[in-house]
Amino acid sequence: MGYSEGEALILTRVIACNNFDSTNTSRGNWKILNQGKSNHYAILRPGAFDVEFDTICTYHVNWNTVIEVWQRYVDDATTRTDLYARVADLFPIMAYPKLADTTGNVLEWSVVSGGEEPEEMWTASGGPAWLRWKITLSWKEEGDITYAE
Repeated sequence: MGYSEGEALILTRVIACNNFDSTNTSRGNWKILNQGKSNHYAILRPGAFDVEFDTICTYHVNWNTVIEVWQRYVDDATTRTDLYARVADLFPIMAYPKLADTTGNVLEWSVVSGGEEPEEMWTASGGPAWLRWKITLSWKEEGDITYAE
């Protein structure tokens, strides 16, 4: 399977959540922040990963996918409240413990963490333009090795 396919499964689940669709979500494309018409976005990107062996021929990759949730800045109170609501909109993803993977490669996933607090993203001229909060999902993929030597 690999990271790219797993990230695609996560994006499909994000698009199915309230207040998100194909126009305000992307995989590693931050240009939509300036081109889209939405006041909020979810942008997926890879995080760290590690590999562990289950048997001599079977391994598990522990992938991390970061969902950056962006909320256009209006004022402190409104923007934070709206950002918190958009993050909560993503929680129904938890109803898919294997991310709706039909290949059987995704063994499990979970929300690992959210950023300590939302970050203010400033314009070059000064002043916040966005609040961004990062959510890290961890998912485990199983694979097999056929040794060549």
